[in-house]
Amino acid sequence: MSIDVDLAVLGTIATDLTDAGTTLSGIDTAGSSGVDAGPMTAVIASMVAQVIDSAANVADGLSGTGTLVGLSREYYQRADADAEVSLEDIRSTMQEEGGR
Repeated sequence: MSIDVDLAVLGTIATDLTDAGTTLSGIDTAGSSGVDAGPMTAVIASMVAQVIDSAANVADGLSGTGTLVGLSREYYQRADADAEVSLEDIRSTMQEEGGR
């Protein structure tokens, strides 16, 4: 079984996801506390608080996903490097370590 993965694309995806999470978590929510909706103020304030809480969860999810995609990229990069090692490289390394 073979999986063809473009490491540059994985790197871009990881960066984009992490950046999106950082941007979303950096949105200023200070103005949300000054909601004035007359008799509906409590309801609107509660809804805004839920939206802010959900946005924070999305930001955490984006950042976490970006980190995991980055780790996947590193894994595939190591797997590619390991697969490129030839039998002669292995023999050479074993002889060098055996000679120590």
